[in-house]
Amino acid sequence: MEQSQRRAEIFAPIRQRVASSVAHRLDDKSALQLALACAMRDPEEVVGFLFPALVAKQVLKAPKSFALCHDEWMTLFGGNATPIRDGGLTQIVQSREFAPGAASMTTALRCTVAEQQQARIWARPWSQALCYLALHLESPDAMVESVLGTVVKADSRRIEELHCAIDDDGYETLLMSKVIIALSECVL
Repeated sequence: MEQSQRRAEIFAPIRQRVASSVAHRLDDKSALQLALACAMRDPEEVVGFLFPALVAKQVLKAPKSFALCHDEWMTLFGGNATPIRDGGLTQIVQSREFAPGAASMTTALRCTVAEQQQARIWARPWSQALCYLALHLESPDAMVESVLGTVVKADSRRIEELHCAIDDDGYETLLMSKVIIALSECVL
């Protein structure tokens, strides 16, 4: 009950930011999807894929003003947060298209996911999807740590290298869109 109440409280500013600046009316899940997409380092493709052209054009003028902030992330997706429902995450995480990303994350986080508590957290599709998204955000170390509880220092360099590889190679827009949609389904 407390977690639901905190989610409702933290979601009000997200809804307000979106409603005050976007002419098109978006439901709560779409508002969260917009906030997640705008928190990415490179939001253009996902925002353009998920939303009508008019909305994307408005939002991409200043995407960071719509972005999910750290406190909002912690409340909705941080280590103590749990999903309300699966939202399709299990199917996405078990898909062939997610497998390369999962393998890269497992390699980068090999010391962390070898720890007993982090291994239990990592085994959940919720955690893998959150880490996948977190690696595409501005401060991936902090966001991955917020999901797993801690990151072994030896993994920090590999996370940074994976972060750079994502910047160089880009990301799968369709897969990222599916992850963002599923995450919004999990918490709202």
